[in-house]
Amino acid sequence: MKNTSKIYVFLGLIALVAGIMLWVSLSKPKAFEVEKVDVAEELSDRNIVSIQVDSLTNIIRQVYGNDATVSANDSENYVVKIQNQGNEISNFYNDNPRLLETKDERFSIKRIGSRIEATFKTESIKQQKYVFVPTDVVYKLSELAYNK
Repeated sequence: MKNTSKIYVFLGLIALVAGIMLWVSLSKPKAFEVEKVDVAEELSDRNIVSIQVDSLTNIIRQVYGNDATVSANDSENYVVKIQNQGNEISNFYNDNPRLLETKDERFSIKRIGSRIEATFKTESIKQQKYVFVPTDVVYKLSELAYNK
């Protein structure tokens, strides 16, 4: 009988230790998991500005000169095509590759080799035409125009 009670006590201690170890392992905080960030469908309002078409055209002409072609043929879109700038072509979108991936109805920027094609939606406010441009584009273009 003494050996049987010792076995039950021993088995009880093993079960108690196993239960404590299981509880501790389950209550440990989990490691951070890397979450894949999806590309935003639209930029938030704080990341896009409206600027007059004439002002944006002037800034683009100052920065890129004859390498930029600007057209506003239809009343809804303002199209900018820039080429022959080599590595500096990424300055147009402030080296922010997410702008090339973002699907926003107000603008579209595509890089094809050493050429940029950007389309911006226009809006008329008090007989003035404005375009919606990401702040990264306006910031970098303004900086480049100022430093010329």
